[in-house]
Amino acid sequence: MAMAMGTRPLLGTARVRRNMLSEDLTKCIQLAKNLRPKAEYTLKLYDQCQGLTEKVTGNLSLSETDGIPLAGTSRWSELSDQERLNQNFHAYKIFSTYLRLYLNNVPDCGQYPRLPDSIMELYTQTESFVVLISQLTMAMGLPVPSVRVPNVDTPKDWDRKVWGHHLLVELSNWSLRSVRDFSKLKTNLSSNRARRNQLRGAQLR
Repeated sequence: MAMAMGTRPLLGTARVRRNMLSEDLTKCIQLAKNLRPKAEYTLKLYDQCQGLTEKVTGNLSLSETDGIPLAGTSRWSELSDQERLNQNFHAYKIFSTYLRLYLNNVPDCGQYPRLPDSIMELYTQTESFVVLISQLTMAMGLPVPSVRVPNVDTPKDWDRKVWGHHLLVELSNWSLRSVRDFSKLKTNLSSNRARRNQLRGAQLR
């Protein structure tokens, strides 16, 4: 009897921890969903300000040397929970840094006065994502990875225009990727909980 009572606080703590993880994962999913329309809106303002039409941007390609994290991966289904967390943390840490730097170089567009504010809002959202993912990572008992942000040198006006376009495009792509990643993490959390309950039921029998 004493042993059964002794296990209750531990079980209760584990249940609270799982609930907190589930809530944090839900927050990540919602933040990613909110991020996409904001990124698309800012991209539209940016392209209009810079005179970048769909005809022009359709022929632009992104290289890994641009320093912008790419959302696409051929092994998405094979990623572990830790890899998903680390890759999202890495991406948003870089986006946050680049957006903060870009605030000092926002093009002067009288027709689109909302552009600086929109970029600032994106920076705030990505920074919030960095904090939330780091908290979630620590709550799962995993180390928060260190991130080296690549130095990007874009001295020419055209290069700077293209780089800014790609930055916003890939941030939008990452918002979609993050919804998938954190939904997968939430599903894995529920599956692990179900398996533990099955094992506990079998032991009681």
